[in-house]
Amino acid sequence: MARHEVRFEALIGCPVTGAGGAFARIEDVRVEPDGEAYLVRSFILGPLGAWATLSAFFWQLPTLRALGLGRKSRIRVVPWELIDLSDPEHPKLLEREGPTAS
Repeated sequence: MARHEVRFEALIGCPVTGAGGAFARIEDVRVEPDGEAYLVRSFILGPLGAWATLSAFFWQLPTLRALGLGRKSRIRVVPWELIDLSDPEHPKLLEREGPTAS
């Protein structure tokens, strides 16, 4: 498989689309060193939209959490193989291949 290089800075904050449209944004990646380069092992996806981000921020403040303001952020860790970066400006979530129930 050929290596595909994408600048990390270009991916941060990009919305990730799935079958139902945009559902999360790229917040971070998990990498492993490979010589002088790094290989991405998984993407860390966070909430989409300003309200979700603010709500997660308020959840971190003990006083506001005690008052019931904000909510815990839903973070997803997705293996690199499930993110299609053929168009780095529009990353897509790929469907998992596997047996289907009949």
